[in-house]
Amino acid sequence: MNNEELTSSTNKSVRRHYEPEFIQQILGVYQSGVYATVEDCASAYDIPKNTLSNWLRRHRKKSTPDSVMEQQSEISRLKKELAQAKMELEILKKASIYFASQAR
Repeated sequence: MNNEELTSSTNKSVRRHYEPEFIQQILGVYQSGVYATVEDCASAYDIPKNTLSNWLRRHRKKSTPDSVMEQQSEISRLKKELAQAKMELEILKKASIYFASQAR
């Protein structure tokens, strides 16, 4: 049943079970910033808001200082890489302007 198993056959209370892979995908989508709020993300994937909030809270508790440090070093590395790419782009723009003026 589309990433969920119904554990109750009554109409009163239906409890869903989500696969860990599905949970990780949803957490990744939310953390990427595609959705502005938990409510938006939950409604897009037909998940109760409280369920997604619980997943996020558990995920944040699992984040250790080591993983935060790794993420910060990755961010720093990516910022340096971006700065290098921007500099290379500016050089290429200037070179293309120079060669375009020489061709005339």
